Amino acid sequence: MKFKMSTNIAVQTTEPEKAIEFYTKILGFRNRTDESDFAGIDADPLRMFVQKDDQTSGLVLELFVDDLDEAKKILLENGCRIIRWKGLGQDCYIEDPFGVKFNIWQNKK
Repeated sequence: MKFKMSTNIAVQTTEPEKAIEFYTKILGFRNRTDESDFAGIDADPLRMFVQKDDQTSGLVLELFVDDLDEAKKILLENGCRIIRWKGLGQDCYIEDPFGVKFNIWQNKK
């Protein structure tokens, strides 16, 4: 199993409007908001997604995998815990043994 770090990160918050304002007006990142339920912020070389979330907050890194089910198995066997697991093409959040949150993403089946 190979895990590859993505250049996408998510910021989950109950106040996405305030977060977007902070990242664009204070830090000067470019707002690339689209029609979806989150804002894309160009934080070159990273792309930040500001998401409204009432269940979890903070930073979520993203890992690309070739096999979502195998990744889940390996991560759970090695001390990670599931925060939210919706399956292929959706949020699959884990927290590693050191408190870092990741979205595990499989690009293609």
